Amino acid sequence: MIKEQISQAILVSGESGAGKTESTKMLMQYLAFMGGRNNNTGERSVEQKVLESNPVLEAFGNAKTVRNNNSSRFGKFVEIQFDGRGRISGAAIRTYLLERSRVCQVSDPERNYHCFYMLCAAPPEKDIKKVKHV
Repeated sequence: MIKEQISQAILVSGESGAGKTESTKMLMQYLAFMGGRNNNTGERSVEQKVLESNPVLEAFGNAKTVRNNNSSRFGKFVEIQFDGRGRISGAAIRTYLLERSRVCQVSDPERNYHCFYMLCAAPPEKDIKKVKHV
């Protein structure tokens, strides 16, 4: 990318359960490492923010399926911008929901999106009030 001075793209594809999401995480970690910079300000870097967004996206777009307990039910386009010296300067993540039907109807033994179960598993109201006062 730096040598040729042109944009590069990586396409990760494969069958269900092939490891696309895990491969993408590893690619992002590698790019964040290679395009990282020292951050002595104590603030989270752009690289950290990009990597930290993954669990949130997974909660809202992954579900248990017959083939996989943590299957991505969405497509994801990740654009990572670099400056002239090869350091990450920004990022944009676009998600494309592939299975709207999962919100209304789920086939046994599959489950809905993880986020619904996380919301249902929230602590009782009295426990939340205890934490607020600490």
